[in-house]
Amino acid sequence: MLLMCVPVIGQNAEFSPYSRFGFGLIGSLQSPVHAGMGGMESVLTTSFQFNPDNPASASALSQTTFQGSAVTTHLQMRQGDEAQAKALFGSSGPLGLAIKKQGGKNTLIIGVSPFSNSGFALSRNSETDGVGSVQERYNGEGGLSKAHIGWARTIRSRGYVSAGVADSVLIQTNTLHLGIQTQYLFGAVSRTSTLNVIDPTFLDHRSVIDMKHRSIAPDLGLIYNHLLFARYNDDLSFEKSASLRIGGRFTPQTTLFSEISHLDETTQNLGGIDIPMDTALYIPTESVTGQMPTSWNLGASLIFDHANGRHVGAGVEYTETQWDRVEEGLHLSLRPNGMNWVRSRTFRAGAEWTLGNTEQRHPTWGKANYRIGVSFIQQPYQIEGSQLVSRTVSGGFSLPLIGSRSMSRLHFGMELGERYTEDNGLNENFTRIHVGFSLMPFFKNNWLRERLYD
Repeated sequence: MLLMCVPVIGQNAEFSPYSRFGFGLIGSLQSPVHAGMGGMESVLTTSFQFNPDNPASASALSQTTFQGSAVTTHLQMRQGDEAQAKALFGSSGPLGLAIKKQGGKNTLIIGVSPFSNSGFALSRNSETDGVGSVQERYNGEGGLSKAHIGWARTIRSRGYVSAGVADSVLIQTNTLHLGIQTQYLFGAVSRTSTLNVIDPTFLDHRSVIDMKHRSIAPDLGLIYNHLLFARYNDDLSFEKSASLRIGGRFTPQTTLFSEISHLDETTQNLGGIDIPMDTALYIPTESVTGQMPTSWNLGASLIFDHANGRHVGAGVEYTETQWDRVEEGLHLSLRPNGMNWVRSRTFRAGAEWTLGNTEQRHPTWGKANYRIGVSFIQQPYQIEGSQLVSRTVSGGFSLPLIGSRSMSRLHFGMELGERYTEDNGLNENFTRIHVGFSLMPFFKNNWLRERLYD
């Protein structure tokens, strides 16, 4: 098979032949902060960006935050010893707004983020007895997105810890972040296959399948911080501490509503344009129902803080989505021959840190937050008996907006990854660059607080 791919700029956030299955590649785009940590979802939360997949992460923000991002991807494809193909494309990333009073317990969450992406252009040339040269073309585009609105709340507990030899201090010891949100899944995917006979005495064939999907589901999130130890000196000044963080997210099985149409027609290529000649099969838009699967996430991390401002966090997470349990209920257009839905599993590990003694370092880089991560993802598609797999190594950093007199930041992330099937078929290597922002109010604009005077 000869892959024919060209640079793409537009709504497609993928240009991979593997995205021709199902809803496309699922969960491939994230916010810059979480992408730089291997896609960690629950246990490496920050005070300046939240993860739209886990609503509980929004309650860890310090104040109202508006965040957005963009992604650029360079993709290189290779199959055996045949010619290589490359693609360059970009798209927007997650966009969200969390409204929170500084120091408050409640957070309102509003946003939209990608769920899946599909985009591909393939061609294959062959010779057929009695017909001559034949070209097959396969094209597709589209994807699904999630709009969500939710609420998060923080529950704090306090306790006394020793300070010096004979004193103690009352501090915050445990924190529970709870979140719930309603996600509305929506979008469309279109796929076209064309059989073009080079000999003009033969008619050609074209098949077009258009699918629109929508679903509503709740997301339940939980993050728990437990103080392992905290050390204070005789002056009641903080020295260092360590905490254990456990978190997760649960999404139950819900109904999927789809509208699917199918058109098969004979065509004639005239001047490079396929002209419809006759309709062989037409199935008008039909409404069908299926199921979106149960999905859950669980992870743990250790967090270390020091009086000089040094902060280090490292953790691991596991995510599972039970696509195999809903396969039978999906429409045949989502279950083509040679492809099966299987259970999706994701393993992630990541770390993030801030350097200490920031006043003695560079005024910008000394205040930056840095991160690294790795991930191993089993996509829910089994192709000719081999499951689609991807693995990535990632990193990134966040810089404060110097001069803004706020906690606003710019975020940068990069992923280096590989996508393949277990039978060593088509191999893809990709590089993603994420750029984003988190905007917070000017420090004197205490939103949602009553004025002490007019």
